[in-house]
Amino acid sequence: MNERMDILCRMRRLGLLFLLLSIGGLMFRPAQAQRSEIGFGAGGSFYMGDINPKRVFYKTRFAGTLFYRYNFTTRMALRVSGSYGRIEAWDRDFGNPRGLGFRNDLWEFSALFEVNFLDFFTGSRQHWISPYLVLGVGAVYSNPQGQYLDGSWVDLRPLGTEGQGQDGGKLYSRVHAVIPAGLGVKVSVCRFMSVGLEWTMRLALTDYLDDVGGTYASLDGSPTDPNDKFAYFADPPAFADPSLKHQAGSRRGDQGTLDWYSFATFTVSFRLPGKDELCPAYNGAGKKKK
Repeated sequence: MNERMDILCRMRRLGLLFLLLSIGGLMFRPAQAQRSEIGFGAGGSFYMGDINPKRVFYKTRFAGTLFYRYNFTTRMALRVSGSYGRIEAWDRDFGNPRGLGFRNDLWEFSALFEVNFLDFFTGSRQHWISPYLVLGVGAVYSNPQGQYLDGSWVDLRPLGTEGQGQDGGKLYSRVHAVIPAGLGVKVSVCRFMSVGLEWTMRLALTDYLDDVGGTYASLDGSPTDPNDKFAYFADPPAFADPSLKHQAGSRRGDQGTLDWYSFATFTVSFRLPGKDELCPAYNGAGKKKK
């Protein structure tokens, strides 16, 4: 609980800093030559949580994004994104005898504010490169899966591996709120296109991206029944050796923490011409020829 409160306190401080930077950005001149952009990005995603507590870029898998950006000024923009990323982790890679593992295909929708350090816009010749900060909110669709003995992938949520759904309990949700925050750099390469690099961490307001977050469930009957997928995924060591069975109610995950995932992407964006730019007299610099 104390760790969770510490995380929330840090997020509030980050939000306050971002708000101050945003207000400063509004004091600069409006974005020249364009306001709207569309783009895409590709890169990698990874997860940190109960199964991967410390390794950055561990099991990095493909991630991609499509986005629309609206530039309020040369310093501040709003970006709406739809993104996909796969995350994965295994206890065996950390020497943990618990024996758990998962993969999860995440589908995220987010709205993010960008604050440029310099007066940047696509097509700019003066400030053609600028670092920036990004902070926002979003929602992610999550469906953790585990690999069964025959190599098939099984959805873990319906199994209720920590006793969810038993005795009137509820299964955890597949949709979770997320708070993305990160940094990047933009480069204007020509009049209508810019590229960038961005790394963001997402705090998921759930501890179940990995299907691990609470205590061991009660295993009735033989935990080695080959047809009992619940028993296999709830307590893998007991499936191989009943003497290794964990006591119901004992700790399976860290209930005081939340899961994180990250996107690191290379982006390409194209500015959409405004009404003025459709006029032949427009010179692309935010002004008309005299």
